[in-house]
Amino acid sequence: MSDKFTNNVRARLYKHGYQGFTKDDYTTAAIAVECDDLNNPTKEQLSQAVDYLKVKSTSQLSVVDEPVEETFLSQVEEEHPELDNSQLTIAEPEINSITVTSSDKRQIVTAQSSALGFELTEQETLSIAESVDDTFTDYSQFLSTVTAAIKNYVDHKFDVIEQSFETNAQDLRQHVSNRASRLNQKVNNFSGDMKADMGVIRQNIKSTKFSILARLNAAQ
Repeated sequence: MSDKFTNNVRARLYKHGYQGFTKDDYTTAAIAVECDDLNNPTKEQLSQAVDYLKVKSTSQLSVVDEPVEETFLSQVEEEHPELDNSQLTIAEPEINSITVTSSDKRQIVTAQSSALGFELTEQETLSIAESVDDTFTDYSQFLSTVTAAIKNYVDHKFDVIEQSFETNAQDLRQHVSNRASRLNQKVNNFSGDMKADMGVIRQNIKSTKFSILARLNAAQ
């Protein structure tokens, strides 16, 4: 599991374009700057460690190596003069890679989400970290993968919210439509009842009128 000293020094070196250091390199740097507590380094120790590894990297790159391919071919030809060039094979150099722990991934997820402007819960951080691989070609690929995983998670959250809005809007439209139908039915029923009542009233008026006229005719 990486410590704060290693994580901070690695991040600072990466910002300056330096990468590919091994665990032994960071351990050597910690000893050189007299950092006894790797989980509680001072800013001065971190700066000194970064400078130390920069110098070490530069000194290693400044050594002029003789051409590997030509030297290898010469040695093989001396040992096996009967071989022709078609039988000589140059071994491909191994590609360095880094392996990160679950703790590393959680720390980077937290740092990257904060840099993007939002906070994640512990469960969200764990979920995103578990979706990220453990091995990468370099630290840059690791950061890019973590950032992409965070964005994918955020996109998923927004998709869920948008779908919820659409579902709720559809439910609301259906509810309003149902209430409008019920109101229209009540209005229609009321209108029908009013027509029926008016018909009865008119009929009663006619009956009363005829009754009155009949009495008046009888009185004459």
